[in-house]
Amino acid sequence: MPASTIVASGGEFRLYGDSVQTFASLPVATYAIAFSQTTGYSLHQTEPLAPGEEIVYGNHSSRVQRIVTGYSAMDRSLGVILSGDKGMGKSLMIRMIAERMREEHNLPTVLVQHDTPGLAAFLDELGEAVVVFDEFEKVFPNDEDESQNQFLSLFDGLSTTKRLYVLSVNMLQRVNDYILNRPGRFHYHMRFAYPEPETVATYLRNQVPGVAEEQVNEIVDFSRKYDINFDHLRAIAFELCLGEPFAEVIRDLNIKRTEHTGSQVQAHITWEDGGTDVFTGHADLFNNESLQTINNWDTESGLQFRMRDAVPSENGYLLPQGAFTLVDIRDEEDKSPGDEPEQRAASVTLRRPPKYSIDF
Repeated sequence: MPASTIVASGGEFRLYGDSVQTFASLPVATYAIAFSQTTGYSLHQTEPLAPGEEIVYGNHSSRVQRIVTGYSAMDRSLGVILSGDKGMGKSLMIRMIAERMREEHNLPTVLVQHDTPGLAAFLDELGEAVVVFDEFEKVFPNDEDESQNQFLSLFDGLSTTKRLYVLSVNMLQRVNDYILNRPGRFHYHMRFAYPEPETVATYLRNQVPGVAEEQVNEIVDFSRKYDINFDHLRAIAFELCLGEPFAEVIRDLNIKRTEHTGSQVQAHITWEDGGTDVFTGHADLFNNESLQTINNWDTESGLQFRMRDAVPSENGYLLPQGAFTLVDIRDEEDKSPGDEPEQRAASVTLRRPPKYSIDF
């Protein structure tokens, strides 16, 4: 039977059967890129990205709305960087973006998962689409091969075709300097911090029906001392649903402390005259008994306390007056008899600073 479709390209004629279909634009679906040294690039349809029935916590929804609105208003390609440690919700947000862009802009999603020859040129042949680079710095290392540089012109948004480029990044220090702090290439850079205590409590109440408030408070307190992400919370909630108490199961979960010097802590001091100051240092928030010190070398003062005297509060741990001591940390030869810190502190709040994928 003779071929029903004959396609000519670059002086070559290819013969196809009657199963061949032609489209003016890429059908709305989700695609993975395939590459062959002999046949070149192709797209393979895969399961659509969508959040499903997963409960969305934090400000994901408002951020997705900002991206969708920005894309509608912009007359060129729009770039978005989602950065933060693993397990923070970046993948969920990508699924939400893909679903909204399918529904509101009828755009297909193309997943870039491998570094292959001529990839940037192939992407520029696509029509209007959402192009997703998951774990960008892992797939395209910023090394001597400069694999990230191949996309700079593409990300400039100067192509005749408008697209939405979305990059998820775990380690910002591995991303090209010509990508970061360049809103002409990436208009949005959305960072993902660890969930706040209120979010931790809400998650547990949603995921573990009938969970005892004592257990919730215990896990919330743990989250003030240790960086808990949503992967951690999912594992903890699973064990609680099986009836395991948190204090027992945390010992066996793959959630381990790896630092022996303690966590970085900010001591926010409120002075009796109404002034404030911040001492920054390290403290072991799990150590209730030992006397610990956070030094401020600018004022040559030190804050001494025991965690057993700290009271959990909305902003961290409160040390009321009498639960801490301010000391002079100068060398003995620099002190004079009777030297004391000039100001008296009314209270101290110990806080762990917000942590992103990299601290600048």
